Amino acid sequence: MAIRLGSTVINCADLDLMTRFWSQALHLVPTAEDDDGFRLLRGEHANVSLQRSLTPVSARDQMHLDLYTDDQAAEVERLTGLGARVVRHHREPGDDYVVMTDPEGNEFCVCAKPGL
Repeated sequence: MAIRLGSTVINCADLDLMTRFWSQALHLVPTAEDDDGFRLLRGEHANVSLQRSLTPVSARDQMHLDLYTDDQAAEVERLTGLGARVVRHHREPGDDYVVMTDPEGNEFCVCAKPGL
């Protein structure tokens, strides 16, 4: 049996807030809203799962998403409009990404990948 990535899981305190943000940010479709503390956001090529944490979420730098785009500035602006915050912009030859946080402070990167 082959192994594949089924979903990236993000622990969060507010499932509804994070569902709105990540479904709009990545054009994902959320599963039915229920109160089991878990929500799957389905996409054509990838899924993101949100899991309610019963304790304060910490150690945010242990895992993050890299989002690839051929229009970094436009995506950073769009995501900021959805509630994300810019942390820093890292630029080197061949490596250009913006570190951002979602509405609950989880970090992710918007990476410039021209010609996607």
